[in-house]
Amino acid sequence: MYPEERILIDKELTKRNLEYLKCDYLYLLSYNSVIEILDLPYWSDPKFQGLLTSSIWKSNTEEVQTILRLKEWDDSKFQGLLTSSIWNSNAEEVQAILRLKEWDDPKFSGLLTSNIWQSNAKEVQKILSLKEWDDPKFQDLLTSSIWNSNAEEVQTILSLEEWNDPKFQDLLTSNIWQSNAQEIQAILRLKEWNDSKFQGLLTSNIWKSNAQEVQKILSLKEWDNPKFQDLLTSSIWKSNTEEVQTILRLKEWDDSKFQGLLTSSIWKSNAKEVQTILRLKEWDDSKFQGLLTSSIWNSNAEEVQTILRLKEWDDPKFQGLLTSSIWTSNAKSVQQKLSLPYWNDKKYLKLLTPSIFTITQKRIIDAIEVAETFGIENWITITFLRKSKIQLLALIHYLQDNQIPLIINEKLHPFFSAAPSVLKAKYHIDLKTLVEQEKRREEKLCI
Repeated sequence: MYPEERILIDKELTKRNLEYLKCDYLYLLSYNSVIEILDLPYWSDPKFQGLLTSSIWKSNTEEVQTILRLKEWDDSKFQGLLTSSIWNSNAEEVQAILRLKEWDDPKFSGLLTSNIWQSNAKEVQKILSLKEWDDPKFQDLLTSSIWNSNAEEVQTILSLEEWNDPKFQDLLTSNIWQSNAQEIQAILRLKEWNDSKFQGLLTSNIWKSNAQEVQKILSLKEWDNPKFQDLLTSSIWKSNTEEVQTILRLKEWDDSKFQGLLTSSIWKSNAKEVQTILRLKEWDDSKFQGLLTSSIWNSNAEEVQTILRLKEWDDPKFQGLLTSSIWTSNAKSVQQKLSLPYWNDKKYLKLLTPSIFTITQKRIIDAIEVAETFGIENWITITFLRKSKIQLLALIHYLQDNQIPLIINEKLHPFFSAAPSVLKAKYHIDLKTLVEQEKRREEKLCI
């Protein structure tokens, strides 16, 4: 391309506000070719506008025009194919794919995504023509990720005799296309699957791994130890052999206080994190041992250590909070809640239950402020804290407007502890409507 042409193209794109179409391929075309493509009348049709991206310059005017004028685009089932990845193909291939008679069969409709352009018409037809698709057990495999594979691979996979064995049928999901025929066959033929203790591992998560890793994991001698068998769930495939082996061989598992941690949620973590958590000196303190449940793996070593080292645990009033509910929070949130000034007031100490970690700090503060405004702070409960400020105000104003006391028999009115569904079913009160009324009330006050 002459420098003059490049300047003209740049000017034209700027004039049309199409600078995003600039790329190296663009400058391999002549100025006239670029203008011909930009001037095609099809761009006024909304369904084609997602095709006007820089990858269009991989094609030429004739190819682009031939593709855009195909009558098949009037059929809604093909419109998910109208993405810029179509330019990885050519007009002849696109037309051949769209005209395959198999698209009249509804079971293939999930394959009509732009991933199809990774393939070619011959491969697509071979895949769609496989007789195995008449077998219901294979139909969950009919998703667009099939185009990561080719016809020969697909046929080899579907023809494996192992699919006649019921224990393997949970593996027949579209995740299988992350693998290849050789790997799949090697995994299915492992002799370890004859051992019932491994059969919980036979889910489609296995395709995140490979045959060599799977065999190494299954061959670990630690699986003969009953204390590790709760770890044999499909989430193990998030790890690799080295991680799994390192975790299983930690000497800490000989200590009975840690054995409640041996559940499959351990695989959310890694060996270094697990080891760091188990070696924290705080576990020698009996007050922390109620935290040793598998929900600890929702956290990480740094968070766990920070939580255990909070100075607030030296205060007896907080020690009832040391249950595994704490792992629903992070260290910052735990510390902020423990630092709230309300805990210096005896009337609020009844709120210090493990459920406090499932309620946001803002809701705690808002609820107590509302309670103090209306003089009902002596009666509030954890369930009171779970409602938002506007919900509490809506209920209070409803009770007041209807001259119903907020406190009955030294307890909050049952409205405050009832879920919205209970309020509606039992009391015929729509909390959503009350909240809308409360918003309008507040707007009037602001005027």
